[in-house]
Formats: sequence, structure tokens, C-alpha cells
Amino acid sequence: MNKFSIIIPVRKINVFLQENISHLKELSYKNFEVIIITDEEEKYDFQDQRFVLVASGPIGPGEKRNVGAVKALGDILAFLDDDAYPEKDWLDRAVEIFADSGVYALGGPAMTPKDAQFLEKMSGRVLESYMASAGTVYRHKPGKSMEISDYPTVNLFVRKEAFERAGGFPIEFWPGEDTKLCLELVKTYGRKFKYDSKPVVYHHRRNLFIPHLKQISRYGRHRGQFARIFPETSRLPSYFAPSVFLTGLVSGPFVSLLVPQLWKFYLAGLLIYTAMLLIEGLRVFLKDRNLKTLFYVPAGIFLTHVVYGFNFIVGIIKKPKLKLRGIDKATGNYLGG
Repeated sequence: MNKFSIIIPVRKINVFLQENISHLKELSYKNFEVIIITDEEEKYDFQDQRFVLVASGPIGPGEKRNVGAVKALGDILAFLDDDAYPEKDWLDRAVEIFADSGVYALGGPAMTPKDAQFLEKMSGRVLESYMASAGTVYRHKPGKSMEISDYPTVNLFVRKEAFERAGGFPIEFWPGEDTKLCLELVKTYGRKFKYDSKPVVYHHRRNLFIPHLKQISRYGRHRGQFARIFPETSRLPSYFAPSVFLTGLVSGPFVSLLVPQLWKFYLAGLLIYTAMLLIEGLRVFLKDRNLKTLFYVPAGIFLTHVVYGFNFIVGIIKKPKLKLRGIDKATGNYLGG
């Protein structure tokens, strides 16, 4: 019977983590432990001996996960973010898939919480849009089973043996430490790993607009850097598309002034893009029945493209700094995006 070691890095115990803990206690599959790695020593009455707190100092999430993996007693490591929580059958679904001994890693969807407030839900709707997330939309809502080579640690399972063979997480990246681990796993095994929609977690979104865009800026910079140094997984056309769009959006009028015949192509492109945004807004409106979505979703997708595209270019040019998210020391809650 497989034992899971659920590993959660966090700077300080916060309200999201407390919600997560309550859901972990309700898991129907009981053979698991939970290792929570904080910056400093803390006390928390879990009322459950399967939960353990480990103090690591103010190090990055990847390095914290490595600390948790060393202490793990399970044969399958389950990486989960503090601001996510699982469905009751999360581990039941995972253990069914790991019954195949050839499965060395598994990714599952991280969906917007059902009770999310409006601005959080709108951030989720942006991420769930093919126009915003393109080929990675299955990360944010259930998709078909497939083989993948890159997946975030919000809902990622790895056999402990495979994790050790791949060398664990790099400590010099955040975000992006999960991309590098997945790259090493694929290199080690010579094949991709599994994605399945059944092991579901719910992942809190950053509110639209500013917190959401701050997160997108980090993703853009890390992916730009990785497009430069790790072409195997980070030179997909969809990662370059926002930068191409932004470049065309800004340079189009100047080029068209020099070559007036191009104005019609530039304006036609803008018209098509605007129509696509409006269609996405309408799609979400028909789902949520809230008129405000007709503004928030198109604006959110447009700004996501602009912010990601700009920061992708920055990441290609300049290595991003490893900077941990700020927290409110009194509550442990994160600040900003």
C-alpha cells in the first residue's frame, strides 16, 4: 500500500494553509504524512500525528521541498502549495494511477475554488481561457489524459526514488524550480510523465488585476530565462506569442507610418484580436451570468498578454533575481501578488 508524503513549503502558517490542513484531514485515503516547512520554528496544534512542522530558515520553495523530501517516509512525494487544497479523493485517484509501476510522476489540475470571490474568480477565468493559457490550460481545469514534460508543484506527484535520481529541486530558481525538476526527470527516464484530470486540487488565485499581474510578471521572467538556457521545454511557440503580440502592438503604428500599405493589416489584426477578447468575455458571461465579466475577462487577458510578453523579453535579456514573497509577520499572509 503506497504511502504518500505531502510536502508543503510556506514562509509562515497562514489562513490559506489552515484551510489546506482542514481538507487534508478529510482525505479518504489515510496512508499519508504531511511535512510543512516554515522559515522559523512555529507551534500549531494539528491534533493529528501525521502532520509535522519543520523549520528551514528563509530559503526558497525549491530548497524547502528538498528538505521535506529528505525527511519523507513515503514512497510517493506529493507536492502541494500552501494556498491550495485537495478534493477528498485526491490520493485515492493518485494511487490508482501509480498502480502502474511505470508511472514515475503525475500532474493533476489545480482548479479555481468553487467559493472564490469575484476578483479571484476572474483571475481564474483568465487562466482557464485558451486565449490566455494556450497549451497549458489543462493545468487550470481538467483536461484529457496525456504525457507531459513540465508541471507546477501545486499538484505534482513524484516517486521518491525518481525524485532522488533526478537530483531534487534546483535551489537557484523561483519560480521555475519545478520546470527544472521536470526537465531532469524526463532526461533521467528518457520519456515524459503522466497528466490525469482525476487527482484534483483547488488553487487560490491572485485577485485581478494587480496581484494577478505581479504573479504573471514572475512567470514571464522565469520562462524567458528558461527559453534561453533550457530550450527543451521552454521554447514552445505559445511562450513567445505574447512577446510577439506586444512587439507588433507597439511597433505596428510606426512601421505603418513608414509603409502605409501595412495599416490595413495592423488594424485588421487589432480588430480580430478585440473580437476574440469579446468572445471570451461573452463565453464567461454565459457561464457566470455576471455582466461585469464582459469587462474583467477581456481586460485581464489583454493585460496578461502585455505583462507576460514584456517580462518574457526581460527574462531572456537578464537573469531574474530570486526574491521570496513578502509576508505580514503578524498573520503569515502574503503581501501583494
